[in-house]
Amino acid sequence: MINKIRKQLNRLSWQTKLVLSGSTAIFFTFFLFSFLEYHTVSKWMMNREEIAINRTMTDIATFYKEKGNELTSEDIQKSEEFLRKMNDNDQLIRIYDQKGKILVSDKNGEYAVLEPIPAKNSTTELVSIEGNEAYVARYPLSGDNFKGTLEIVRQLNNYHKMMSNLFWVMTIFGVAAILFSAISGFFLAKQLLKPVRDLANAMKRIKENGFQERMVVYKQKDELTALTNVFNEMMDDIEKSFLLQKQFVEDASHELRTPVSILEGHLSLLNRWGKKDPAILDESLETSLQEVTRLKKLINDLLHLTRADQLRLKNDENSDISVILQQLVKNLEILHPDYQFTIDLNKSLPSLAIAKQHFEQLMIILLDNSIKYSCSKKKIRISAIQQGHEIWISVVDSGIGIPNEHISKVFNRFYRIDKARGRESGGTGLGLSIAQRLIKKYNGSISIESKEGVGTRVNVVLPVVGHNL
Repeated sequence: MINKIRKQLNRLSWQTKLVLSGSTAIFFTFFLFSFLEYHTVSKWMMNREEIAINRTMTDIATFYKEKGNELTSEDIQKSEEFLRKMNDNDQLIRIYDQKGKILVSDKNGEYAVLEPIPAKNSTTELVSIEGNEAYVARYPLSGDNFKGTLEIVRQLNNYHKMMSNLFWVMTIFGVAAILFSAISGFFLAKQLLKPVRDLANAMKRIKENGFQERMVVYKQKDELTALTNVFNEMMDDIEKSFLLQKQFVEDASHELRTPVSILEGHLSLLNRWGKKDPAILDESLETSLQEVTRLKKLINDLLHLTRADQLRLKNDENSDISVILQQLVKNLEILHPDYQFTIDLNKSLPSLAIAKQHFEQLMIILLDNSIKYSCSKKKIRISAIQQGHEIWISVVDSGIGIPNEHISKVFNRFYRIDKARGRESGGTGLGLSIAQRLIKKYNGSISIESKEGVGTRVNVVLPVVGHNL
C-alpha cells in the first residue's frame, strides 16, 4: 500500500508536489494549533463553570450559617425568594432534609430527576444526566432543629454552546486557510519553478537547434539565478568544446588527406609506369616513405594530444630539472652540432612537480620548435630560476619570430603560420597544443613573447614538489 502511494506521488509534477506538501504542512500545523487551543479553551471554560457553582454555593451557605444553630425547616422554606435571586441560567438550587424531602427549590431550565443524596462533606463533581454533563455541588446544612443538604446542579449548556461555536469557527477558518494556502501555493510554486521550466525548454531548444541557445538570466540574485549562470557557462564550454572538436576533425582530415593523396598518386604512378622505370620507382618509393613517416608522426602526435587530455596525476611524480635539461642539451648537441646551446640555471633548484617523461616531452617540443625556426642564427638559450613555489623556465631562440597576430593562435591544434613551411620542416601543428595541455594538467602556465625577424621566447611556469595544488 505504501509503495503504491509512493509510486503515485512520484508520478506527480514538482508543482503539484510543492502545493500538496505546503498544504499538508499548513493543515497539520493548523490542526495541531487548533487542537491545543480547543482543549485549552475547553479546560478554561469548565474551570469557570466549576468556579461559578462553588461561588454560588459559598454565598448561599454563608447566608444560612448566619442563622447558626437556630436554623429550622421553616427558615429554609421561607428562603425561596433568596434562592431565586441567587440562581443563574441553567442552574437548579434545592435543599432537602436527611430523608430526602425537598424543602425549597428554584430552577432555571429543564432538569432530569436526581435522587437526593445527603451530604456529609462539601463536594463538587461532574456527572452525566441522561447524556448531558452537569456540575453537582452539595453542602451539609445543620442546626439544633435541622439537618439537611444544600444542592446546586449547574448544566453546561453555555459551555457546550461556546465550544460548538468555537469548533465550527476553527473548522471554517481551517478549510479557508487550506484552500488559500493551496491556491497561493499553486501560484507561488508556478513562479518558483518558472526558471526550471525555462531550463527544460532551453534544453529542448538546444536539442532541436544546436548549442547556441541560452537561458535568460533573471535579475534577482538567488539560487535559481546562480543555476542559470552555471547552465549558460556550461553551454558556453560545451559549445566551445564542440567547435574545437569539429575544427579538430576538419583539420585532422585535411592533414591526413594530403599525405594519403600523395601516397595514392605515387602508388598509381608505380602501378602504371614504375615497374619498368627504375628512376620513377626510386623517386616514388622515397616520396612514399617520407609521407608514411609524416603520417606516423601525425598519428603519434594525435595520441600524445589525447593522452595529455586524459592525463591522471600522481602525487609522487617529480623531475630533477638540472639533470634532465643537461642530458637533453647533450643529446641535441650530438644531433645538431651546428647549433649553439646555452644553459643558465640557478644553483640548487628544487624538483618540479611533474613526471620526468612529461617534462622531457615538453622540453623536446619547445627545443624542437626553436631548432626548426632558427635557420640563420643557430643560438638557443635555456634558463630556469625559482620564484617562490614556482620555477620559471625560458627557451629563447634567435629565429624568424612569430607575427603578433599569430601569437594567440599558435596553441591551437594543427595551427601553422605558414602551411607550406610547416610541412617542409616536418611539423604537424600539434606540438605547442600538446605542451599547453601537459602544463595545464600540472597547474602550470605557458606564454610566448616574439618579434618577427628577431626571435622567440617561450616562458613556462611549473610548481615545485609539494605545491602542485
